[in-house]
Amino acid sequence: MVITAASTVDVVREKFPQAVLETVEHRDEQTIILDPGSLVEVCQFLKAQLQYNFLETVTAVDWPERTPRFDVVYQLLSIEHQCFIRLKVRVGQRREAHPEVPSITSVWAGANWYEREVYDLFGITFAGHPDLRRIMMPEDWTTHPLRKDYPISGFELPEPHWGGQVPYNVDPGVGDYYQQSLRSSEGRQFNEGRTQVNPGQEPGTLPTTEEA
Repeated sequence: MVITAASTVDVVREKFPQAVLETVEHRDEQTIILDPGSLVEVCQFLKAQLQYNFLETVTAVDWPERTPRFDVVYQLLSIEHQCFIRLKVRVGQRREAHPEVPSITSVWAGANWYEREVYDLFGITFAGHPDLRRIMMPEDWTTHPLRKDYPISGFELPEPHWGGQVPYNVDPGVGDYYQQSLRSSEGRQFNEGRTQVNPGQEPGTLPTTEEA
């Protein structure tokens, strides 16, 4: 059998009829939307039987007005057959702080850091991941920057940490001084217009002792 993206959709539909919730073809690209509980089994089949041996990426999309809120997206490439397929699972019920999907690190070891990135930036957890922790933000950061309800200008930190950038030699998680969630009752009020910023105190503009 000649394996193409379109034939892959047909094979997966036939092999896993209960797992496939929907399929989408757009601009010659094929997407299979799966039940999260069947994700690992389908991935194992795609790798072992259809030679989708390269996991290009794992990412997510936030749809805050929709339930389930998140798409977790997997791009798979068959190097041997020169075709790729996209898998999606949808998770996140209303007021669910950290939706969960199964980890696929048992299928592709390279999913490890991809899943950590999605966890860090979207707050989606991966059951069975061997080392699920933040990969970009500090360990004590309390929010997830790629969620659509995250303020586009970041959070206000006291100067000289202009623009929310914290020097490496400063602990950003101490006490009330570095509150990170403006949506909690304890959060610092966010200064969206940056009206309190000293224009002479942007990075690199502080006068040295000699200049002063």
